[in-house]
Amino acid sequence: MRDGIWRWGVGILLLTLTLGLALTDPAQAQVVINELLADPGQDWNDDGELDTKLDEWVEVCNMGSEAAHLTQYWVRDGLGEAVHLNLFGVIDPGQTAVFYGSHAVAWQLENGAGSSGLSLNNGGDTVQLLRTDPENPDNLLVVDEKVYLGHEGAEDRACARVPDGGIWSLFDGLNEYDGTDDPLGTGCDPTPGATNDCSEGTPVEDASLSRVKAAFQD
Repeated sequence: MRDGIWRWGVGILLLTLTLGLALTDPAQAQVVINELLADPGQDWNDDGELDTKLDEWVEVCNMGSEAAHLTQYWVRDGLGEAVHLNLFGVIDPGQTAVFYGSHAVAWQLENGAGSSGLSLNNGGDTVQLLRTDPENPDNLLVVDEKVYLGHEGAEDRACARVPDGGIWSLFDGLNEYDGTDDPLGTGCDPTPGATNDCSEGTPVEDASLSRVKAAFQD
């Protein structure tokens, strides 16, 4: 009798653990940093004027198999523990969303957190993507980060994964890099909101569609 009860208890425990892992499996909605631009030389956020703080941007991509609610995600740079932006919107598997310095400033002003924007250092920096800890909502867990060097942070050069979610590359089509430090230039233009395939002749898609999705899907 005791042996039967023990086996029944173990079975229930294993089933509970299995269900718990299935519900919290991060692979179901695996969001990563996909591309970023630290030193804008043009009006990337389409507000009608160039601003080196407001036109910085970070793109994230959902590499998982389920829609990702981005309100669980946060962005910060490598200096200090303060976050610069709580992301927003919902993105489906394989989709991207672009967040600009203007989004960060608006969020910071709304939450009494200054107005520093994304604070991407042109001379090199670390960008971290954090997620709310499902076991302790007061904690944030680092789920992805990109360390970029000075030549990657130069004007209108983007750090981008090729393909989406893949190997980090330098998109220097708007400002050619002729140095020898890795990563070397690809000659491709930055692609906020577009696929990072870096194929010859790939058009740079307008990021407005991704911005609209990020702002209104919830």
